[in-house]
This record gives sequence, structure tokens and C-alpha cells, in this order.
Amino acid sequence: MKLGFRGVVPTLNRMDNSAEAFATVLIMPIVRRLTPKECERLQGFPDDWTAGQADSNRYKQMGNAVAVPVVSWIVKRMVEAGE
Repeated sequence: MKLGFRGVVPTLNRMDNSAEAFATVLIMPIVRRLTPKECERLQGFPDDWTAGQADSNRYKQMGNAVAVPVVSWIVKRMVEAGE
């Protein structure tokens, strides 16, 4: 999708019976891809846990991973329940 100048996208103008023109302007947010390091952090891994590999492999590994903090929380609750 091609955005207008600095992400501002003008829309169709309209006029009413008073001859006033109205325009709506949409401001589209800039979306960027997360870095492999940010993906590692979100999953609870140390920074550069998958360093030395192609970024595509790093993204795939983080996408297939289970978040460490979530597993830790679940195991802690299971241990507490078993006491």
C-alpha cells in the first residue's frame, strides 16, 4: 500500500448545501518489523540467544518457541498445587 506524504492519506472530499467543503485526513501509523533481538526478549530469552544465524531462522525459532516466563509461571503453579 502506497501512503501519501509522511503517512498522511487524504480521502474524498464532500460538500453539503452550504457550499462548505469537508475533507477527512487519515494518518496511517508506520509499522515496522520487530528485530530478532526484540522477538527473543518477548519470548523471555536472553539477547542474541540465536545470534550467528540467518534472521529468517531466528524469526522461525522465536515463532515456534514457548515463552519462558509463561512456562515458568505454569510450572510454579503446578508445584504449589502439588504441595
